[in-house]
Amino acid sequence: MAKHSIVYGQEYWDFDFGRFHPMRPFRVKLAFELIKDMGLLKNTDVVEPREAKDDELLNFHTLEYLEKLKEEKEATEFGLGTDDNPVLPGIFRYASLSVGGTLKAIEEVLNDAVVAFNLGGGMHHAKSNKASGFCYLNDVVIGIKRLLDEGLRVFYLDIDAHHGDAVQEAFYEDNRVFFLSVHQENAFPLTGKTKELGKGAGLGYNVNVPIPRYTEDEDMLFIFEELVLPLIERFKPDVLFLQAGADGHKDDPLTSLFLTTGIYDRIGKLLKEAPVSKYIITGGGGYDIVNVARIWSILWGRITGQEIPDILPDNFLRISIMEGYDGPSIWDTPNWTGDRVHIKPVIRERVEFLKREVGL
Repeated sequence: MAKHSIVYGQEYWDFDFGRFHPMRPFRVKLAFELIKDMGLLKNTDVVEPREAKDDELLNFHTLEYLEKLKEEKEATEFGLGTDDNPVLPGIFRYASLSVGGTLKAIEEVLNDAVVAFNLGGGMHHAKSNKASGFCYLNDVVIGIKRLLDEGLRVFYLDIDAHHGDAVQEAFYEDNRVFFLSVHQENAFPLTGKTKELGKGAGLGYNVNVPIPRYTEDEDMLFIFEELVLPLIERFKPDVLFLQAGADGHKDDPLTSLFLTTGIYDRIGKLLKEAPVSKYIITGGGGYDIVNVARIWSILWGRITGQEIPDILPDNFLRISIMEGYDGPSIWDTPNWTGDRVHIKPVIRERVEFLKREVGL
């Protein structure tokens, strides 16, 4: 039976960005406990993250930036000390564990794991020389570079509500990586337009699907069936790298999409059926911690081919109630409203444009 791995440790969640910061690392603990209590750790090794080594970080980040980050002092020219990226005691180790955790997940997949999930990863906004969007070190870029060093072709799929700008920049001219991002239009970081299709050798290997506010499950499913899956099938990757940002959920406080747990269930099933033999999953955005835990558990369960219980465990329910969630089910009530039909032609037009541009 297939073996899988989850990268998880106390240092992922035992960190505090402050009362008023949207990022709440406790969501990682909540997600892991939900996965465990729902019985979704079958044939799964739980491995501790490690700190990334300097030479691994230097595979993307500049030495000057790393030295500033290690000082843990304000340096706004490097994005350090802003509201989004405060400088806090222990921030370098916290960020380094994220990178080391993704590298650990990759090591697991390079051995005998089929699916490896770094719950503390997905920091797709960190630039080579600048912190950005709650991200300090870019585990995604460094992880993909590690896979490329092994001679592997990587399909990078980003379902975070915010465009994975730094990942796009890193591989914009590289045809060994297929970059595909589905994200809310006109949201931070204001990149990821449909016309951004790659450059040089990478032309046609970079696809962005900006989706309007209030996009619902049905429209997201259309994107996957008409564009995402055909591109995966054509590219024939050795590894599918999923950045599983959960901030597209309808209750997320920082975004305006209208997705439910139902679409993440469908996405997980579709990716499980895709012609892919190895999967790397990382976390990402998501600022309603109950929904983050539900979504990551659903994606993990489906991609590893497990049955997901309908009813949430008692321990999780107790915390959920304190967070304002009072439903006993892991599934949301279907929310199609019928009054957002104007969104459908917009999405269909963009999908058809992209299909023409990449020759589907």
